[in-house]
Amino acid sequence: MKTLSFVVLLILGAPVLAQETQSAPQRAEVEEVIVPGRQPENVRVEIERLEADVYERFNALNSDDDFDIHCFKRAPTGSNIPLRTCAPNFVTRAESGAARKLMADGRGGAGNNHNPAEHAMRMQEKSRELTAEMQRVARQDERLMRDLVRLDELRQLQSLEQAAPTTR
Repeated sequence: MKTLSFVVLLILGAPVLAQETQSAPQRAEVEEVIVPGRQPENVRVEIERLEADVYERFNALNSDDDFDIHCFKRAPTGSNIPLRTCAPNFVTRAESGAARKLMADGRGGAGNNHNPAEHAMRMQEKSRELTAEMQRVARQDERLMRDLVRLDELRQLQSLEQAAPTTR
């Protein structure tokens, strides 16, 4: 009786097993496309490393310390996640001076003579000067030019990766 039960189970189970073995190759037919490339994290790290090299070289070669660029990490207000920010000295000094003035004037009270439009115009002018200085230095220094081009390529790659939908 036990042998008969086993045979019946085997006969009844054979079609089920056959279906499973037939469906397994169907699953195997679905191909996974793997695109070789860089991980977004690796691109970010490479950008940070190259930025540090570019800014260090530019800082050594430029003609004005106001144009020296420094990077730092700080968490924005309301966040514990630090963000990396790079800024030239003239921007850092202007922000620091505006903050000191704001505190000294009692949070923008009657003594505050800060003109945002004038400040924006000054920053735009200094930014144009910085751009001209960077172009001048890059034309004179082949390594800096090569690193700036590579940095631009990496930033474009990072933008494309961020814009592409993730399927993970």
